[in-house]
Amino acid sequence: MDLNNSLRCPICNCDKFVAKHQATYTYSYKIGNNILDNDNLSFEFDDRENGDSFQYIECENCKTKFPCDFNLNKDQFDFTILQKAIRSDHTDKPEFLG
Repeated sequence: MDLNNSLRCPICNCDKFVAKHQATYTYSYKIGNNILDNDNLSFEFDDRENGDSFQYIECENCKTKFPCDFNLNKDQFDFTILQKAIRSDHTDKPEFLG
């Protein structure tokens, strides 16, 4: 599916979108007596915990965000459900089938 020709923003009618994945992480660094040792580099961490995450597409013109769960595998990227979800936000009787 060609994303640029298939989706239009219901707010401003723009056809340009950016898919975004926003995530937060908590990094842990163990502090000990050997803090000045060359083995303790600033970019090396001991543990990373995944925090909140938010996936969405954003209209490049009006910056409206449309929540979307997507698979980051480009071979399986499909915007059909997303296209119908965007349209359904602005209709009284959304149609998700077909």
